[in-house]
Amino acid sequence: MRILQLLKMRCSLTVSELTEALSISAMGIRQHLSILEEEGLVEYQRVKQGRGRPHHRYTLTEEANSLFPTTYANFAVGLMQEVAKFNGPGFINKVFRSRMKSQLQMYQQRLNGKDLLDRIKELTQIRDEEGYMARYEENEDEFVLIEHNCPIAAIAQEYPHVCEIELALFRQSLGTKVYRVEHLMQDSHRCSYCIPKSESRNQDLQTLSVKQTNQN
Repeated sequence: MRILQLLKMRCSLTVSELTEALSISAMGIRQHLSILEEEGLVEYQRVKQGRGRPHHRYTLTEEANSLFPTTYANFAVGLMQEVAKFNGPGFINKVFRSRMKSQLQMYQQRLNGKDLLDRIKELTQIRDEEGYMARYEENEDEFVLIEHNCPIAAIAQEYPHVCEIELALFRQSLGTKVYRVEHLMQDSHRCSYCIPKSESRNQDLQTLSVKQTNQN
């Protein structure tokens, strides 16, 4: 972690510079850098200086930057609160719906022309790319889209309507019925969505969804 912190602060460093900064042998530094490189956290460029051998200058990858704390979520919530002061709370919902339309266009470009299974696979890939740690499962009656992470959790806690807009996004993207059966905002450890393979199963899950809504 000290190597990563130094690279964050100084942009790029050589093995000798890291050795001097950390008082660790060059061999030890190279071993650590090798591990970090395998994990996709650092990368290097060959830099030629004079007539000597080129140096390897190490830098952080984009993936490594995610290890450092940020306040993006709090900033986004604060920004929306300020916007709502001037435009009213209903304006935020208009923003969410507008964003959903933009997402829907992008999703449909990738999903169009595919059968249901391939649409679910592609939707899972999109959500995983967006940071939701998504995967899907399939059984005899249904597909299940599972999201283990929510990058907009702070926003969803302040504006729960965004979750319903997200559910509508899935339904319109897939062109079929989708039911949320687990929800991070309702004390679950993940969000999961059932996509039934048959209309009769759709009716059963619709009843379950209504019951859960009434209980909450």
